[in-house]
Amino acid sequence: MEFFEYRNVVIEDPNSPESEAYRKLELNIRMSSIDKPVQVVQSTSATPQDGKTTTAINLAAVYAEKGKKVIILDFDLRRPKIQRAFHKSNDVGFYDFVVDDKDYHDLIVKDESGIDLLLTGHHLSYPHIVLQSQKVINMINELRKEYDYIVVDTPPVLTVTDALIVSKYVDGVIYVAAYNQTKKDDAKMGLDQLIENGANIIGGVLANIDVRKAQGVYGYYYYSSEQEKNK
Repeated sequence: MEFFEYRNVVIEDPNSPESEAYRKLELNIRMSSIDKPVQVVQSTSATPQDGKTTTAINLAAVYAEKGKKVIILDFDLRRPKIQRAFHKSNDVGFYDFVVDDKDYHDLIVKDESGIDLLLTGHHLSYPHIVLQSQKVINMINELRKEYDYIVVDTPPVLTVTDALIVSKYVDGVIYVAAYNQTKKDDAKMGLDQLIENGANIIGGVLANIDVRKAQGVYGYYYYSSEQEKNK
């Protein structure tokens, strides 16, 4: 059982170096896509507990802080975490939209932070089939009309195929690796799979840097996809 704490430092500690790093992440995403704005952003990683969910919730918090209308979609259907990050019940959600044909508007949770949430609800069989269905793609297209930004949290790339499927219909992918935790070979393998799948990787985040031990280094470091190509 996981007991990992998902901190939204942008909300809890807005003046911290970590919060400022997330604001720089949002700025870098925006500046790297001036000609073709990124509206639907996917957060994923190579392996579990690399920081993808923490990145997703804090990026969404930056959008909300700027007065943008933002929603987080929990598409980590096998091991959902967004409800834990926001301390919400996960009784209803994406499952009810897919299985019971509920209107997704009725399933959206309004958080006091200003961030909307579409949680997973009950366990879904065959998530990889559901995520590539036209029903889900149509929902994303409708949400594009209703929200300024959509942040999608997906499973790690090396665990299941779900993240690769979602990467086909989002605007850009943020790839997260944990400092001194993610194995280099795993990080490279996951990145290679995304690239081979045609994902638009707009950048990466190096997570879990201890700012008390690393002077001048924020808790999350953004690097562009161009930097990665030149390595």
